[in-house]
Amino acid sequence: MRVEITCSDRVGILQEIMAIFADFRVNVRTGEIGGDSGDKVYLWAPGLLLAQFQSIEKSLQQVPGVQRVRRIALIPSERRHFELDTLLRHVSYPVLSVDSAGRIIAANLAAARAFGVNEGQVPGMQLQRFLPKLQLEELLRGLTAPRYGFPVSVRGKSYTLDWSPITVDDSSAGPASLAGAVLTLHAAAPDKDALPERLPPTPQVLWDLDARRACCLRLQEMAPLHAPLLVSGERGSGKTTFLQAAYYLCPLAEGGEVYRCRGELLDTDGMHRLAALPADTVVLLDDLDLAPADVQRQLAESLLRTRFGPRLMVTVTVVSTLLPVLQQCFASQHIQLPTLRTMRPSLERFVRLILSQVAPGEGLPEFSDLGDQEGAERFHEVVDLLKRSDWPTNFTGLAQQIESALAHMRARGGSVLASEDFPEAVSATVLPWHEWGKGLTLAEQLEKVERSILAELLESLPPAQRSSRALARPLGISHTAVANKLRKYKLLAH
Repeated sequence: MRVEITCSDRVGILQEIMAIFADFRVNVRTGEIGGDSGDKVYLWAPGLLLAQFQSIEKSLQQVPGVQRVRRIALIPSERRHFELDTLLRHVSYPVLSVDSAGRIIAANLAAARAFGVNEGQVPGMQLQRFLPKLQLEELLRGLTAPRYGFPVSVRGKSYTLDWSPITVDDSSAGPASLAGAVLTLHAAAPDKDALPERLPPTPQVLWDLDARRACCLRLQEMAPLHAPLLVSGERGSGKTTFLQAAYYLCPLAEGGEVYRCRGELLDTDGMHRLAALPADTVVLLDDLDLAPADVQRQLAESLLRTRFGPRLMVTVTVVSTLLPVLQQCFASQHIQLPTLRTMRPSLERFVRLILSQVAPGEGLPEFSDLGDQEGAERFHEVVDLLKRSDWPTNFTGLAQQIESALAHMRARGGSVLASEDFPEAVSATVLPWHEWGKGLTLAEQLEKVERSILAELLESLPPAQRSSRALARPLGISHTAVANKLRKYKLLAH
């Protein structure tokens, strides 16, 4: 019989409770203290009879601090054990735990089947028996060993192994703190075919801010057409996001099929199969510029001779790396995405959008709280710091920076991102100084850059608005200074 006793927390109460069971000569086999409020005592007495329990219950009610006594089906640790055991039994992949010596402590049914033994035989066996090539000693000795996707083979079948260390003390990170590990085995993914799974892409929401808005509007115009669509841009600028969004803007998404491919995986045979797909099919091809030249040439011939049946949507990083004939095929249906460094005025909004995706509710100051003025100032310092970066990998690089900063923020116990969470955030500016700066002094190079900035800004303004005052606002200097520079560089303005 299992008994739950609700009582207050005072010194000696547990001793008085156990003394009553001893007086009735009842052996308590297992016990634990817990409950949601920490005010429960759970006891398991296998030989306790109902008549004995009724007498013991009356005696327990006389103990100062005891509030309630009742019988229960399972004590919490037993319930957790049975629930976890049932859960693991229904997990389709092998899960097991080992001690620091590599001995299997527990394993689910899927692990026993993978090892080819009965479930009851697995505990106590050495893991090395089933994974002889696994350097288990090194894996258990170091917390920095590979934890995810480690390739192993069990009875001729390939798996990837993930392991999570069990530490004696959470605050310790040394090898001595390891008590063992929990391991999971996942069947290794098969080799990718030239035609991957026929699954629709994840629906995407495009961030139509700044210069990206024009690209979004152009995508809405081009996606419903049947002509091949090309999306180009630097790494991390959102090409795949636009490609997946284009699919859902295309009428063929309603009833046709979709194939998703990568250029580096395509061969001529795969391209031939793509070209033979029906006309109500959409082909999303990432990184066409990484496809071999013969594959690009075959695609160009199919497009020129109208032998490519499905609707084609592709991405490339550098358009000039495509064959010239392919560049002509995509000339009228081409969207070039802007880089992040050209959209610095909208950086704060991009940061907020990324935070809402990677960590909702974290990193941002609570503007509804009037007392969080300091957090708002710290966050604006972060945005000012990030504006000085160039992000060679654009949104991918910015998202990675933010995720790393969030981890640093959590480690220091903060709630709002601050500049201290972004060590060395400013990257080196990638500009061809060595190419056009040879033979020029520093002052001459600075004048050349200054003149180019003024000329580009002047050209971007409508002719009627080209004045020193209009240029002074985005540059953050006085209109008199701008007028002097315009005269110096002989640039026309009112």
